[in-house]
Amino acid sequence: MIVRPDIQARLDALDEMLAHWLSHTRHPAQFWPQFELLAAEILDLCDDHERRYVHARITAILKGHALELPSWHERGDSPSPEK
Repeated sequence: MIVRPDIQARLDALDEMLAHWLSHTRHPAQFWPQFELLAAEILDLCDDHERRYVHARITAILKGHALELPSWHERGDSPSPEK
C-alpha cells in the first residue's frame, strides 16, 4: 500500500495530463476506458480507508475538467459498446 503523499502525487499527475489527453481524444468513448484503468491503478494501491478520499478526489478532478462519471460507473456496470 502507498501513503497519502504518494497518492496525492499520482492524483496530481492524473489531473495534469487530463487537459492534454482530452484535447487529443477523438471520441469520448475512447476516454473512459483509459481513464478508468489509470484511476483503478491508483485505487488498487490504496488501503480501504483511503478509497473514499481517492474516489472523491477523482470526482473533483473530473469536475474540474467539466466531466462527471457516467451513470453506468455509479451502478458498477461496464460501458456497452454503443455508449
